[in-house]
Amino acid sequence: MTTVVLFHSAVGLNDGIRLMARVLTDAGHTVHTPDYYDGHVFETTEPGIAYRDEVGFPELARRASALIEELEGPLVFGGFSLGAAMAQSMGKRDPRAAGSLLFHAGGVPKPTSWQPHVPLEIHHSVGDPWIEEGAPQRLIRSAAESGAQTAHYVYPGSGQLFADPTNPEYDEASAALMWRRVLAFLDDLR
Repeated sequence: MTTVVLFHSAVGLNDGIRLMARVLTDAGHTVHTPDYYDGHVFETTEPGIAYRDEVGFPELARRASALIEELEGPLVFGGFSLGAAMAQSMGKRDPRAAGSLLFHAGGVPKPTSWQPHVPLEIHHSVGDPWIEEGAPQRLIRSAAESGAQTAHYVYPGSGQLFADPTNPEYDEASAALMWRRVLAFLDDLR
């Protein structure tokens, strides 16, 4: 059994995150979904981004870290969109990290190196408007240069939250393929 920490997107800890976490719990994994938005949930991305900007990313990162402080490792850190930034940060620096999964995001390459024992996967749609051109490839390259196993998966369409069954952008076929790949990633860590 793997312990997974799933960080929510800018819309907050909503039913979609809970349903996606259930995919992992149904497969036998322990899943934690820290609410670093303190109960704020938004119907669409725009007000969620406004809340992120109001609070500030450094404060949100501090909250996320505090919410998982007591968890014992090893931990796989996963995040959806905004939450992928949290998962990336934890994969790079948290000594408990056993893996990092970035969903609906492209990652942000930073100058510090990736932990070589922490495998990384990135999953997003080809036309995702939130993905900075070339960012996923730079992050994958940076992590691989540090010695980490990496994979970058691109799915058809332009849906940003295509794996969230409560979101209008949900794509059942792409979501099913993504979850098969994620479960194989987690099984390889056992």
